[in-house]
Amino acid sequence: MNKDRLKKLLYDLELEYKDIEESLKFIQVYSDNELLKKELSNSLKYKYLSMFILYEDFISMLLKEYNIYKIGITIDSAIKLLKDKNVLTDKFANYLNSARLLRNRIGHRYKQPKIEVLIEFLEENNDIKKEFLVFIKGFMS
Repeated sequence: MNKDRLKKLLYDLELEYKDIEESLKFIQVYSDNELLKKELSNSLKYKYLSMFILYEDFISMLLKEYNIYKIGITIDSAIKLLKDKNVLTDKFANYLNSARLLRNRIGHRYKQPKIEVLIEFLEENNDIKKEFLVFIKGFMS
């Protein structure tokens, strides 16, 4: 695996995680101010999309690492393939798939979720998000 690319991805992902945590705190603090809450909510959605783009980059790196990359493969097919090849655990595959579905709703602007849905997803999946980061870091050695 390209270590320089992976190092940059890890750096960016750790920054996104930190930025997301800060946004979650600000939304809680300013929840009574509708204008600020709206702006902070939009910011959180953007940060979430950025985080998922980094996940997509890592998934692409995994496909190449295991020589199973296919031109035009969709992200959901890639997650399934990596799970079938035992590269991703069921837990990680389920997390990524759920994250993808939420990303689609935000990114494609259809059935836009309420900010509370995104906040709940991030809070409920905080531990697995951290575990996934450790998994990614494992490819640096």
